[in-house]
Amino acid sequence: MSGIRTEAQGAVLELVFDRTDKKNAITDAMYGALADGIERAQADPALRIVLIRAEGDIFTAGNDLGDFAAVNAAGSRGDGPRNVQRFLHALARAEKPIVAAVQGAAVGVGMTMLLHCDYVVMGEEASLIAPFVNLALAPEAASSLLLP
Repeated sequence: MSGIRTEAQGAVLELVFDRTDKKNAITDAMYGALADGIERAQADPALRIVLIRAEGDIFTAGNDLGDFAAVNAAGSRGDGPRNVQRFLHALARAEKPIVAAVQGAAVGVGMTMLLHCDYVVMGEEASLIAPFVNLALAPEAASSLLLP
């Protein structure tokens, strides 16, 4: 299981974060499943919208740092872009509407991915957290351009 559950219901393709034991922290495999889902929706005329949502009490804690370290330690695989790049490119290039339903915290890339969605619905308890400055990182996904 990648941590992403994909469900087609009529014209809607749901991409569901389902790794609640790890606060829905995103792994390379999860990025791959998200990219695959968005690409599938773009190619299938029966699918008209993508819905990104999460199980549990948090949307996503952002990147799974342990998984990212393992992927980086393995070095360049030489087989094309990493799944995070595939996902961000698919998200930015999507022509069909992408809707996000956010509950709890959306941390790091969990927040910045929302800037690429066409519509975002947030629960009353939802919060957006951008830890980039505290971690001495540059914000990803063109968020420094899109957020203002």
